[in-house]
Amino acid sequence: MDVARSRTVAERAVTDCGAEPGGLTYRRAREILTLHEVHGPQCRQWLAAAAYLSAGLDDE
Repeated sequence: MDVARSRTVAERAVTDCGAEPGGLTYRRAREILTLHEVHGPQCRQWLAAAAYLSAGLDDE
């Protein structure tokens, strides 16, 4: 039950446009941009991922 609950919380964290994503990596930032591509800069998920990639902060 806890696994299902934590998965739901994690999924909400990725789909909630009002929440900033934490622990970004290159791959995660690219996935977020793909998921939120139609939302643009008013979406905090999209904005954080775009800023992370444009700043060159990836360690991969």
